[in-house]
Amino acid sequence: MQAFEPYIALNSHIRKPVIHISLNPSPKDILSEEQMTVLAQEFVEKFGYGNQPYIVWLHEDISRKHMHIVSVRINEKGKKIDHNREAIRAQNICREMEVKYGLHPTLGEHGERELLSLQKVDYAKGDVKAQLKYTARTLLECYSCHSLAEYNTLLNLYNVTIYEVRGNVDGKEYHGIMYGALDDNGQQVGTPFKSSKFGKAFGYEALQKKFAASVGKVKKDKLAEQTKREVIKAMQDIGTKEDFARKLKEADIEAVYRINLEGRLYGITFIDHTTRTVLNGSRLGKAFSANVFNELFNNPDADRTRLIPPAQQDTPRQERDTEERLEDVEHRQQENQGYNQSEPSGSLIDTSALGAIDIFSVLMEDDHTHEYIDPAFRFGRRKKKKRRRRL
Repeated sequence: MQAFEPYIALNSHIRKPVIHISLNPSPKDILSEEQMTVLAQEFVEKFGYGNQPYIVWLHEDISRKHMHIVSVRINEKGKKIDHNREAIRAQNICREMEVKYGLHPTLGEHGERELLSLQKVDYAKGDVKAQLKYTARTLLECYSCHSLAEYNTLLNLYNVTIYEVRGNVDGKEYHGIMYGALDDNGQQVGTPFKSSKFGKAFGYEALQKKFAASVGKVKKDKLAEQTKREVIKAMQDIGTKEDFARKLKEADIEAVYRINLEGRLYGITFIDHTTRTVLNGSRLGKAFSANVFNELFNNPDADRTRLIPPAQQDTPRQERDTEERLEDVEHRQQENQGYNQSEPSGSLIDTSALGAIDIFSVLMEDDHTHEYIDPAFRFGRRKKKKRRRRL
């Protein structure tokens, strides 16, 4: 890091003079250390940092081999290195390299492969901070949640808890987010971490923006309607809580019950692993509230005709999902064909063969690092005003 200091001293106006990038090859590509070094060097050269001091290191702290690159954004003349269209340029570099070296393309696969390899946080394994961060980022990237409560319900499946802390400093209210590990019994273990230890993308404001974006996505793609159809289907001959959960599991939906000390159900959340949505029952409608399910589960004389919505005639889910995936593939192909004509808005490099350019704030947590944030965390970001050209 000492090699960066003379460059940083040349321009004190650059607030974040250090850039930190993570390149993640496809797990299908078995690359040696020498091959990964070549990829890193070529990326740095093409990205405009070939004459800068930089550090590259490899490791597998999250069950996959990946590279970290750290460099300084100020050149030897004290000027900031060109950052125009950085995301697009880097995306193009990665695509060129996947063709050149015959790497497996990961267009659209990044979040999918992360999710498939995701395991429960294991406190006994150590490095809890890295486990929590990886789990929280992957689930937030892959699932649509409307609120912190829904996100927490999802995280609980992977032995993670998240909660909000509020306070007042000098008359100014603040909202903080804490992340902690759970054991297999749902009990918190160890010391929780402030979201600032993971990066801004994990903080209160960023989460609220992501939740707001998820609301729009669920509505636009009618994801809640798809989940509702399966829940109604499972309700038709509803019996016990366990039986209901088992039927939903067959449709790849997890039913999470919240039960008080008296044994009364006071909340239910549906986690649809097909549509990747998390929905509290009441969000689907009054017919799916905790009160309704309490009546159905515990009262043998309940008016089922009134309480259970009629089953909807529909295409079997497997066929429906296949059709939707084919439509989605066709849509992506159309988008890719028009890639050179239109610039993707707010997109960072989650679609490249070398994975997302993903910032980890482990090294430079003193806010000197220029952050690249995953696309899943960039919803709601305001567009920058165009700079006037100097004459």
